[in-house]
Amino acid sequence: MTDSARPSLGARQDPPTKPIPVQTAVRRRNRRRRVLVGLLITLIVLVILAAIAFVVGDRIFRSTAEAQIERSVSESLPSGVTGQVTATIGGGSALVQYLRGSFDDVTLVSKGLEVAGAPAAATVHVAGLPVNGGKVDSATARFTVGQAAFKSVPALRNVGASTPQLGNGTVSTTLSRTFLGIALKVAVVLKPSLSGQTVHLRPTDATLTAGPATIPATAIVQQLLPNGVSVCAAEYLPRGIEVTSVGVRRGEAVVGLAARGVDLDAIDSAQTGSCG
Repeated sequence: MTDSARPSLGARQDPPTKPIPVQTAVRRRNRRRRVLVGLLITLIVLVILAAIAFVVGDRIFRSTAEAQIERSVSESLPSGVTGQVTATIGGGSALVQYLRGSFDDVTLVSKGLEVAGAPAAATVHVAGLPVNGGKVDSATARFTVGQAAFKSVPALRNVGASTPQLGNGTVSTTLSRTFLGIALKVAVVLKPSLSGQTVHLRPTDATLTAGPATIPATAIVQQLLPNGVSVCAAEYLPRGIEVTSVGVRRGEAVVGLAARGVDLDAIDSAQTGSCG
């Protein structure tokens, strides 16, 4: 190198180029942001997957619990009652309800139900159904029963009445009497009503048949049945279950029931109610 190419001793020399500190900080912040965004997306995906798994698992548990309720009810039907039920657990998570010890809302709907050989249908709503037996908070039910189940009602049989025929809001029967050796039959139309736990059947119309003659006999039936016919419905139910409504339509009766604090473990051996 010639002397002319050499830098002079007093000449200024530029330092080597280095990264600008601001650019380095920006790149670091961007990297951290990408890492945080990636973690956030991962967490969101995991939460969604966990929620899906919980929902699917809860549905499986709900289905299993409903099947168990159906089996328990079908196996616990009282004598003279046959059929099956379908159960639906309402409310929030069935698993959470189970862990709390009771199901908030259970609906039971009958399938192929028969009562005393008569076709029947039932819908029952239970609030606070314990998972391991015990007392229910409350329950309501609606039963529809065919008239064949009422072939032998003691209160009617005791007054000499025949098997009742259910009509739209009426109960028809026939009273048999003998007067001076003459067989008399009085066809009576009764209207049902509910007072407390007693079903009252009050005569509204009657026709007397004596041989070939048929005459109106409303006044006569008022003498034969001055107080109508009374049936204590509570005597047919476990104590704690009450009748809330009674109605009849052609060929069937419709009964509403309600219960509160009934012990499922003792219902089979529970005493029946009374109307006293």
